[in-house]
Amino acid sequence: MYCTNCGRKLPEDGSPCICGAQNGNFNTQPPQNFQAPPQYYAQLPVRPVTPVHGMLKRFASSKLFFMCALLFTVQMVVSAVSSVIEVFTVLQNQAYLLERTPIGTNFNVEFNVNIVPVQNILVLIGFWLLYASAKKTDTPFMSTAGVTLFKVTEILQIVGCGIFCGMLLLIGLLVLLASSGAPNVTNYTGLPDNIAILIVGIAFVVGLALSVLLLLYSIKMLGVWTSLQRAIQVGVLPKKLPGYALALQGFSIFCDVAAMIAFFVLNAWILIPGSLCSIAARVYVIRCMAAYNREVTGMEAGSF
Repeated sequence: MYCTNCGRKLPEDGSPCICGAQNGNFNTQPPQNFQAPPQYYAQLPVRPVTPVHGMLKRFASSKLFFMCALLFTVQMVVSAVSSVIEVFTVLQNQAYLLERTPIGTNFNVEFNVNIVPVQNILVLIGFWLLYASAKKTDTPFMSTAGVTLFKVTEILQIVGCGIFCGMLLLIGLLVLLASSGAPNVTNYTGLPDNIAILIVGIAFVVGLALSVLLLLYSIKMLGVWTSLQRAIQVGVLPKKLPGYALALQGFSIFCDVAAMIAFFVLNAWILIPGSLCSIAARVYVIRCMAAYNREVTGMEAGSF
């Protein structure tokens, strides 16, 4: 409380303001030029909590989500260690050959280094950020930092696919111009020129179609992550993951199995554990995605 005469803060014991004792009166009418001190009673808007917040928090803190993040982490660590060991093995082999190569002989040292894509690192960090945020018990809300990283990976994928599609179109145009200008050009396949051009054309069309499909997939998933980010922020029901996202994970499992068989045939034993971890991680990713869609479907049926 403040004195209406002088604006001083009134004593807490209820006694009159000191200005009345000083002036001999206790006039409670404020002077004409008096301005009352501002009252800071404005409250910040309360963020509403909806059942969607509880569903997302419960799902992201579940054992299934934790196992998905853990297996993805193990797969990346094993792949990175395998790549490092493979590099050292190749270097040792090259050094062995160099020691036994006569002086003056041309010798090219070539080896490939498997580097874990940046997108996978961002996805891994996003997984653990979501899990850590969901495990907090002092707030019913989650952080959107993990979903933001998912969106960044899709944006990188969109940019990469766009650049690759543009390069394919440019290469196809150059090949078309070259073949039309020199129809009798000699190729190194042993096939007739028209057959070789047909095979190259089919490979070009297939590569371009797959790139466009991957581009459309990334655009669709960017919308899904944006919907999930908004659900975390305001509690609205997010979109379900599309069915072809689960199908793509299944196709990736098939590729991992084929790669593991190839490693077994080629005696590349050091790369087999990475394939096994990748298969296990993708299986749990499919389970996690299916469980998420069931949760969203349940919320839709309950019309929260």
